[in-house]
Amino acid sequence: MTTLATRSVPTQRTARVSDLPPQAPRTLVRLRPIVHATPTAQGVHVRGWSSSFTVKGGSGLWKLWQILSARLIEGLPADQVVAPTGRPEVVRAVTVLLEQLREHDMLVDLPAGWVDGTDPAAPPADVCAWLSSVAADPADAWRRLRTTPVRLTGDGPVAEAAARALAGIGVDVLPGALPAAADGVTDLVLSTDAGIAVAARCRGEVGMVVPVSEVDSVLWSAREVTRRLAGAADPSGAPHALTALVGSAAAHRLVCAVAGLADPAIEAAELHDDDQQPAPARLEHPSVLVARLDPLSLTYHPFLPAAPAVPPADTVDEALRRIEALVDAELGPLTEPVAGNLPQVPAALAAAGGVVGLGASTDAARLDAVLRQAEAVLAGGDAGHFAVGVHDRHAQGTALRRLADAAVEQLDTTPVADDEWIGSPAARRWWKALTLRFGQPAWVHVRRLAPDAVHAQIACGGEVVAWAVEARTADAVAFAALAAVGAAQAREAGLDVPAGPVTLSGAAPAAQPVGEDVTPWSAGWHWPAGVDQGEDRLQAALRALAPIARATVWRLGELSSAEDGMTEQAAQLRRELSAVGFTVVRWAS
Repeated sequence: MTTLATRSVPTQRTARVSDLPPQAPRTLVRLRPIVHATPTAQGVHVRGWSSSFTVKGGSGLWKLWQILSARLIEGLPADQVVAPTGRPEVVRAVTVLLEQLREHDMLVDLPAGWVDGTDPAAPPADVCAWLSSVAADPADAWRRLRTTPVRLTGDGPVAEAAARALAGIGVDVLPGALPAAADGVTDLVLSTDAGIAVAARCRGEVGMVVPVSEVDSVLWSAREVTRRLAGAADPSGAPHALTALVGSAAAHRLVCAVAGLADPAIEAAELHDDDQQPAPARLEHPSVLVARLDPLSLTYHPFLPAAPAVPPADTVDEALRRIEALVDAELGPLTEPVAGNLPQVPAALAAAGGVVGLGASTDAARLDAVLRQAEAVLAGGDAGHFAVGVHDRHAQGTALRRLADAAVEQLDTTPVADDEWIGSPAARRWWKALTLRFGQPAWVHVRRLAPDAVHAQIACGGEVVAWAVEARTADAVAFAALAAVGAAQAREAGLDVPAGPVTLSGAAPAAQPVGEDVTPWSAGWHWPAGVDQGEDRLQAALRALAPIARATVWRLGELSSAEDGMTEQAAQLRRELSAVGFTVVRWAS
């Protein structure tokens, strides 16, 4: 028998462990209320808040799940959440189920008093179910909510809806008045003494809730969103359905921040169906909730002005993914490039914001359209010359090529014979498309600027229509011919292409072929994959040319719009480009 010896009077009786009252467990492990299961032909499929799993083991597994889940719904001490002794196949099945439940975060620790109803400080049943479904530590989340009063400033139906939602959760609400800075910008500001806040506005048939931040920041965000969001400046009142939705959503965002829960925008991004349109905002950007009446909808959209700068994309697929935030239909600064009914053969086209993007593929044309749009905005006013790239090498390469083209007649160049490019599948393909498919009376003038720099210029009827600068002759001719083909194809399709030469370059990232292709024509079909391998040599050669060496090319830092000589719209766009990792460079001769 185990005893506990005392150190006082020797004749004192010892107490046996079995004589002491059993200690009730302070916490119980429960199945999260959001977890549901479905029997399958060979086992059970279990679904949680953001994940699911399937366990196969025969038809008897469903009965085993029913027994196990019933015990977990009631709540078990942590030391009892183990497989029982018995038949090995049952032990294995229960062990696998418990392991999967833990791995998918479907079990939660709750105070025992919440489970048996003996804790007077426990949250209401509906709040308990919500916290048990989503919180890593429901007890800590509830403590935060009960000890953090929320100051509600504003009046009207949006503020009333938010007050009802907060009261329903059990949060103490303190009244306040909207600051003067909020006039005409927001209907509601919710804030805490910790300095976090959220703002909401509802007008006409549109409402919005900005990301949680500091009070000054949410007011600035609300003002910027109101400026961008179509219909947000409508002075008319909004219907009850919309104001109730927006007010409750604002309360939800702040409550999640106070309780230490994930922002609802993150959940929307994690839980959405891949076919959902529009897709929710990406996780890496602060997101604005946009509510619309017809049809009644609630969607999150990336808000790049509030996002920090991020490292550049390392693949073309990542760059294409990032432009989604720039061309977001509600808040993006640029227009979505659309191929639509435009011809995609021989060149690919994408139109957006008054510009036409060109490329060897539709993805390349979309990226080109976004960059051309951005440069058009940046060049507004008296800002000078700009180049936008997916990364610094891309932007620098674009700027150096333009400087080289502007100075080509001043340079001591060497003519390049046709033999250096005529054997290239890519160059031959685009040259034939220009001269045969579109019947252009074109001629090409190719000059070597330096050992690793070649300038190709294509003219029709005495007018230069395209040019390119690359490390290899064949690539220079191919890019110049592709640009000329794209321009001719766009005009034939009825698009307005600005007068003057068009250019494309190998500094832009290109899709890389998957696997090893050993066919003789693979270089032609996969072009321009691999062209960027000579980019560093090309840029070094261009920087050494006298006219370019005298010029200044610099990457824009965090200068103000006044110091940059840029319009406010251009300065704002520059910050948003940084938020997706794109680079802006500027140059002066």
